[in-house]
Amino acid sequence: MTCPEYEKKLKIQRKLEKDLTEKLDSSNLESFSRIKKYFEGKSIQFDRDIVIAHLDFEKIAKYIANNEEFTVVSGLNSSSQLHLGHKVLFDLLISLQKIGANIIIPVTNDESYADGKSESLKESRRMAYEEIIPNIIAFGFDPEKTKIFVDSDFPELYNFAMHLGKEISVKTVQQLFGDRALKNVSQMTYRGSVQVAQILLPQLNESGGPKHTLIPVGPDQHPYILLARKIAKRFGMIPPSEITVNFLQGLRDPEKKMSGSKPETAIFLSDTPKQVQEKINQAFTGCLDKLEDHKKYGAIPEICSVFQLLNYHHPNTEFVNNIHGKYKSGEMNASEIKKITTDFIIELLDIHQKKVLASKNGIDRFILNKKLTSFTRYESEGEKKND
Repeated sequence: MTCPEYEKKLKIQRKLEKDLTEKLDSSNLESFSRIKKYFEGKSIQFDRDIVIAHLDFEKIAKYIANNEEFTVVSGLNSSSQLHLGHKVLFDLLISLQKIGANIIIPVTNDESYADGKSESLKESRRMAYEEIIPNIIAFGFDPEKTKIFVDSDFPELYNFAMHLGKEISVKTVQQLFGDRALKNVSQMTYRGSVQVAQILLPQLNESGGPKHTLIPVGPDQHPYILLARKIAKRFGMIPPSEITVNFLQGLRDPEKKMSGSKPETAIFLSDTPKQVQEKINQAFTGCLDKLEDHKKYGAIPEICSVFQLLNYHHPNTEFVNNIHGKYKSGEMNASEIKKITTDFIIELLDIHQKKVLASKNGIDRFILNKKLTSFTRYESEGEKKND
């Protein structure tokens, strides 16, 4: 006789797997499993199937294999404080930087405002400079190989977006993003051309011209890459490659991602030990309520928001695998894994918060303010003769 609670949780796991498979299949992405064996030990995001799919990653793999530099563009909006879901992306970027990546990070405060997540551009800029950028720097990026810019403070980006946008039809943008993502003209502008400009920025003459670039995105952000690849070809650039990163699930529901707009689902990088403990104590787990059932059937770590905090963030893969085995077999129960995870996250955040305080004086080293004139510069006859 089966256990109804176990069957219910098993059903959740199967649904998650089915939904993700269908989403990736509909995007015509390739599984990352075949490639990851060549990069064992270079990134926990590769090793633990946090990076789940790719498009044209083979081109980037050649750079990595030959110890050559490549470029990664990865942005985020400034609508809320950063949480552990955001940290997944930045940990991946740090791993990529260690194996040759130059990193460009757009802080998309214009997107935050256009989507109604920030009450004003002024507030979105404040959040960018006081909260987002200091946290990014605290992850340990190399200032010589990392550039950050806030969209609304980098007018060169909008010139480039205007340059590209003339070749992007309204119909194309509507087909890719749909009515739900296009409720006002600002959203149309951002999704239709500004984000494409961010992605193709490293291929301008000022940065050395066309080159292979890599864009890490979530499963729902694939349309941005499709549009950027299409436009890259029109402008004689190289279509960017993509790796797809599986979202860190929210604390209350394994079928929804961690979200800053729903504080109960997220552990923020600024949370206190008390807040961390309270949130983890109330989190959804893959454990069964009755101890005897749990010992008999075991837990389902894949839908457990507590275990996934370890899986996505703990640096020791052997330790994580050991916990996974004990939890799945029923040897370890919910209270034990909550205690282990709480202690780990509290220590992790304490270290990070101290680094944030130290990073606030070093922002200028990371800000990109390069002039981009290769597509706007007009030369008079006199200038041409002097050349």
